[in-house]
Amino acid sequence: MRKIVVVARDIIAVAVIGIAANLLSSALMPLFQIIDNEIRFTASYVLTMSLMLAGVCLYNRFVAHGKERIMVRFAGFNPATLLWGLLLIVVLSVLIAPLMRLLPEVKTNVPTGLISMLCVVILAPIFEEVLFRGEIFSVFSATLSPLFSALASALLFGVMHGNVAVALEAFLVGIVLSYIYILKGSIFAPILLHIMNNIVAYVMMTFKYQERTIEDFIGDLPIFSTIYIVSAVVVLLGAIHVGYIFIKAHRVIAQGGKLVDVSRGKRGDDNKE
Repeated sequence: MRKIVVVARDIIAVAVIGIAANLLSSALMPLFQIIDNEIRFTASYVLTMSLMLAGVCLYNRFVAHGKERIMVRFAGFNPATLLWGLLLIVVLSVLIAPLMRLLPEVKTNVPTGLISMLCVVILAPIFEEVLFRGEIFSVFSATLSPLFSALASALLFGVMHGNVAVALEAFLVGIVLSYIYILKGSIFAPILLHIMNNIVAYVMMTFKYQERTIEDFIGDLPIFSTIYIVSAVVVLLGAIHVGYIFIKAHRVIAQGGKLVDVSRGKRGDDNKE
């Protein structure tokens, strides 16, 4: 019962911090008197995320006392791993395509230009991974297993995106990013994967493709059915490996090890000497 109360407290606290960061950012932005739409969009995003990151960091240090700190090491640059992660994101998008057609159409208000592109493609992945896979994951690690810490951080990651359709995709992407984070033992891995995903998303947004589903692109139902079946098989295989990594992470933590030991192939009891 106490664990449920603590988890609920953490979820509410992070949500309140996010709302407060948005309100404070909205109150401060007029003071800068920025006219250019691109610069205003980028400045507003950076200010909001900076405030939220600072708030969550303070909450984690003084209240939650997360067991796992952000894993920062020069790892996670393996192209095969990043492409595997991107493939998982793509096939998950294919699987939920029929459901996405039933949800309200997504409207984006992101300006198209060099500054906004850098914000979406570079700044957003850095801020969001440090915040969600780093600090928020750490907050929940004080109470939950790596799997449920990943689910909780992915849930908040989805909610942050607001729109129901985008939130669903963001939740699934968040799980994949957490999996890659643990698999490689470095925050750089999900940052790079997030950058790759946002490049694809920005191109689709720029050319108005985000309003169309994969069925619209393919058109031929038999071909889509084949792609759907192949995607389902890839998701199933991916789910097996994702489950294996999270089970391994749970065992490492239970044996007194650190999350980074998962990527190093160590057991928790290897650290006990």
